[in-house]
Amino acid sequence: MPCSTQVRGTIFALLLQSLFCLPALAEPVPRTINEIVALAQKQSAELTALEKEAKAKQALAIQSGAMANPTLELQRSTGSMSGSPEERSASIGINQEIPLNGKLRLRREAGQREAEAMQRQRDNAARLLKEEVSVLAFDLDLADKRLKLAADLVGLNRDLMAIAEERFKAGDIPELELNIAKVELARAESRLGEAERESRSLRIRMSSLTGLDEATYKLSEDLSTPVVSQTIQELLKQALVSRPDLQALSIECGKAETEIRLAEAEAIPNPTAGFFAQRQRGSTEVGGLSSISSDTQLGVRLSMPIPVFDRNQGGRVAARSRLEAYRFRRLALERAVTAEVETAFSRLSSSASILTLFEQGIIPQLNKNLKLTQEAYRLGEVGMLAVIEEQKKFFEVNDGYLAALHDRRVAFVKLESAVAIDLSGGVQ
Repeated sequence: MPCSTQVRGTIFALLLQSLFCLPALAEPVPRTINEIVALAQKQSAELTALEKEAKAKQALAIQSGAMANPTLELQRSTGSMSGSPEERSASIGINQEIPLNGKLRLRREAGQREAEAMQRQRDNAARLLKEEVSVLAFDLDLADKRLKLAADLVGLNRDLMAIAEERFKAGDIPELELNIAKVELARAESRLGEAERESRSLRIRMSSLTGLDEATYKLSEDLSTPVVSQTIQELLKQALVSRPDLQALSIECGKAETEIRLAEAEAIPNPTAGFFAQRQRGSTEVGGLSSISSDTQLGVRLSMPIPVFDRNQGGRVAARSRLEAYRFRRLALERAVTAEVETAFSRLSSSASILTLFEQGIIPQLNKNLKLTQEAYRLGEVGMLAVIEEQKKFFEVNDGYLAALHDRRVAFVKLESAVAIDLSGGVQ
């Protein structure tokens, strides 16, 4: 019996030791924006599908440049059914289509350009996903900061409630003023609940994009916005070169030009050359005597459609029309990209100016005014409505500051995405 008790005690001690050795799984891991974007891109089914489609088109491009397989022809005939059993023949031949005017090379080139365009479309989808995830990360950071601000407002109203209760017990204020403090506390707690719901919904969305568990997600504190040193003209020039959607349309234009040359080449049909061997056996009757003869023939065949009615007129017109369509699409996209870059640059400049006003003038004075008003109410120098008004200003101004900080970060992300350049260096 003592031995059994000792064994159970040893097992219990080992279990406790193993539990204490387990890592704290609930502790969230700080992650940078780049790490979150990388997880989202790895998780994205759309990006994976586009990569597979690009590989499929590359394989088809290689296949389109391959020679057609030769054709084997076998033939055998006999005169048994027509009363000439001695007459029969057999032949074997191989035919091969011969492409002219570099058609195989042009088909392969057009297919490769199509595969390249699909790859650029994949890069563009990755660019848009990076923008979406980055903006979502900043939205979540704003929601968390608003949650903390709402909690601070609840704390301020609880302090106000405590002071009001003390003064009411001392007979300094009427019951109505105490009820006003209770109402303000309830309103602050309601704002806190709304902030929690918003943060929760954003975390669910981030989890669906990155595959991260909601409880383990935490954005690192390094959210500084770099200073953009390039001018708007330099950014526009970079955008017209670096944007993958523009690159895709340029490749499509090159593909259309190749298809025009291919359509011109296909106006002349391909000849088919063949080699055959034929063996014949027959009988000849002369004066009641019959003789059997056999001979073997070797030869070549050459056949080719005559381009009288069809010279691929429709194919050539269609290829030229596609080229013009791609050129107009690229022109429209260049205008859209220009407007996108200018809008993002203007938004970044204006948000930086607004943020400077908050940081240098408004926020420090606001905090000072709130402390002075709270102390004045404690001493009975001002009424409760003055404190409530200052607390409301504190909440609204700090919320506006958080929104301005968020707007500047988002404007930088939008500009970076519009230019498709990491503004610290390198193409996205």
